[in-house]
Amino acid sequence: MGKFPRQLFLSGIAIALPCCLWASDGPADSLIAKHLEALGGEKAVRAVESILTEAEIEIMGTGLKGMVRSQSIRPCLSHTDISLGLFRIKEGYDGDRIWMIDQNGKLQFRRDTASLEYQKTMCLLESQEYLFGGAGFTCSAPGPDTIGDVPCDLLDIDVEQGTSARLFVNGSTHLIERLEIKAPEGMTVQTFGDYRRVNGVLFPYFTKTEIPALGQMIELRCQSITVNAVVDPAVFLPPSADIKDYRFTNGGSREEVPLTYRYRHLFLPVRIGGLDRPVLFLVDSGAGMTVIDSTLASAMGLPLEGKIPGAGAGGMAEFHLTRMPGFSIAGIEFSGQTAIAFPVAGLVRTFDETEIGGILGYDFLSRFVTRIDYEKERISFFEPDSFAPGASEKPIEAPLAHNIFSLPVVIDRATGDFLLDTGANSSLVAGTFAEESGLVAGRRMLDTAIRGAGGDERAALCRFDSLVIGGVTIAKPVVAITSSTQGISAIESVDGIIGNDILERFTVTLDYKRQRVFLEENGRVNESFFKDRSGLKLARTENRSILVVAVTPDSPADEAGFKPGDILLTVEGTRASSFESVRKIMSLFEASAGTTYTIDVSRAHQTIRKTLTLADYI
Repeated sequence: MGKFPRQLFLSGIAIALPCCLWASDGPADSLIAKHLEALGGEKAVRAVESILTEAEIEIMGTGLKGMVRSQSIRPCLSHTDISLGLFRIKEGYDGDRIWMIDQNGKLQFRRDTASLEYQKTMCLLESQEYLFGGAGFTCSAPGPDTIGDVPCDLLDIDVEQGTSARLFVNGSTHLIERLEIKAPEGMTVQTFGDYRRVNGVLFPYFTKTEIPALGQMIELRCQSITVNAVVDPAVFLPPSADIKDYRFTNGGSREEVPLTYRYRHLFLPVRIGGLDRPVLFLVDSGAGMTVIDSTLASAMGLPLEGKIPGAGAGGMAEFHLTRMPGFSIAGIEFSGQTAIAFPVAGLVRTFDETEIGGILGYDFLSRFVTRIDYEKERISFFEPDSFAPGASEKPIEAPLAHNIFSLPVVIDRATGDFLLDTGANSSLVAGTFAEESGLVAGRRMLDTAIRGAGGDERAALCRFDSLVIGGVTIAKPVVAITSSTQGISAIESVDGIIGNDILERFTVTLDYKRQRVFLEENGRVNESFFKDRSGLKLARTENRSILVVAVTPDSPADEAGFKPGDILLTVEGTRASSFESVRKIMSLFEASAGTTYTIDVSRAHQTIRKTLTLADYI
């Protein structure tokens, strides 16, 4: 198994304002002066103090349309309200804090490096004081370029402690045609058009935003732009109280629940209003929203809205919004939530032989401090203000990025920002990070595939010398190197994912309110990595047969001549389909190197006998 749906990314939606200009002492001065004059001149631009915008928004190809209302006061106070049917979020910046209220009313402060750098640059771009000179950034004019057949002049902005940006200024009109900026979701491209004059200044009434890593395109069409309207400064402040959409039925502030840890996945029974039986949900800190299986949602008559692109380990996938009724887990009751509908049951069933009804992601976990005891298979939920860490627990700062904890990880002396993901059964390293840090130079790499919501993603297995997380050194880890150009591993601010192959070595505590985690070593911390000595990847088909879905190149299975599509008939004389689970068969292949198995397979209606000799192949 691989990864599951990720959050719908709508951060960074803003109406780019032409009063956002940049001063420079170099050759870019002339270009900036022409642009300033084209906008309406210094006096008109300086007179802009506040802006109120109302616009139609459409996420292209999804059927989702709605409205955006944006308010700003110079230098860079901002507030945006986005309404897309079931999906409504509010974002704001009060001059110090970046905050968001998500589709289920949860307040979150953004503290991750990528968001802070992005906000730093946007403040510079949107602040009038930098229009006519200022410190903390440099501008350069690298030369001409074209957008389609439109000649443009380039203006590059490098910001101290910020992200980089590039402007394409139309060579004839001297207005901005395009902005390229490194946002938290990766390189983002905004295209502008339909300029109209308001209070003597030209504003673009059309903006198209493209996020290639997410396969997402958003269009905004302004209905009105009002300059210097009276704006209440309180609108830029986050609410003083957070949502409380749950309760502990015992009247206390803590609940401990038994969980099932199987095939490196965490499962909890959930009772959903309208169902007469509990269903298993996956506990996934890497899921940006709660997910309900689309087949189950349809059976319950839940409405489906829109077709939303989202990022997963297998690339991009499409999900629907729905309204999930109230649900409960042991002694905790939740009110209804906006959730994602996706056929997640099929992803788990094939490889883990577990029937699930959905995923408990950020919308559930963020309400608590959650402690996961992998060894004892127990999970505890605490009211955030009542939680007190143990004397041996040391906090690790882990700011939320895309609603997922991000924390520093060192692999063979290369440090990166990794997402902590209890929904991933194995850990990943982004290919760009591995290449730029020289991690894989001279190391043996074996091709493999990662199964996820977006499909199968090609990757390469590699054994490293060490991995350090939270001050604890894990020896000889085996990690998959991904190469996708879309999906969660392609987002530039993500260097990798820490999954359950590493997390199971700890008791893991997730503190969303304070954006920190605790890792306490357990008895598995020194267990060896990658126990498989076969190179086979198996799955059970609908008719209960055991199918070879992949064979790792240069592995014992490859040398023995196994092929994808083979059906296992017998293993040492025992009928393969009679094994309780695929995992029971795979556990045989974790025996010591040199162990030999006789296996009969069916291929093209012929029975072929194979001899598999186990070996440490990576």
